[in-house]
Amino acid sequence: MSDRFVLEADKDEVEHLFDVSTERNDFFESEYNITPGSRIPVVYQEDGERKIYTFSWGMIPPNADEEREGEGNFEAALEDIEDDEWLSECFEQRRCLIPANGFYKWKFSEKKSTPFYIRLLSNELTALAGIYSVWKSSSGRKVYSCAMLTTEANALVQPVDNRMPILLRPEHYEMWLSEEPLTDSNIEKLLNSYSMTEMAVNRVSEDVNDPDNNSPELIQPIPK
Repeated sequence: MSDRFVLEADKDEVEHLFDVSTERNDFFESEYNITPGSRIPVVYQEDGERKIYTFSWGMIPPNADEEREGEGNFEAALEDIEDDEWLSECFEQRRCLIPANGFYKWKFSEKKSTPFYIRLLSNELTALAGIYSVWKSSSGRKVYSCAMLTTEANALVQPVDNRMPILLRPEHYEMWLSEEPLTDSNIEKLLNSYSMTEMAVNRVSEDVNDPDNNSPELIQPIPK
């Protein structure tokens, strides 16, 4: 599972990379241990306009009675999308970008689980591919929520976990945010956006296991 990630970019960097603008400075506070259920900045397109807003990380089903029913839907395997009518609709019409600097994975053994932080070698801000949904409460309030999409891990990540989020290059953002369905060839191109030689996997402190911990020290490499 990809249930933690990091965002430490400032407002100007996010706005420049994703070609968006907002007056909300509070969207961009550095977070080093983002967990499902959090409010996270998301870039999306609606009515032909690219926007950024905070969504709930955990996609709320359309037939949910309350918001918390989305808490477990924080990720979706790309391979399983077509088997679910609701996810298929979101994938075809409501794709989004989740700004991130990296994500965590845990390697499990009989005795312990060891956390690793995975990022681009360049340390650049990037985007995780996501989908989103708009749920209406009983009072008519609209709630935007999202899930990150995962795929098979590349050879670099595979020794830690067999799944990883889909990372997208800036030149593919417009294609991803389009409200038009993606072709199979486009999906294949997106899945291979970054090669393993452009990424780094570092063991990090077990302090990240506690979701209350939130500091730059969490992403610092430690000896294996």
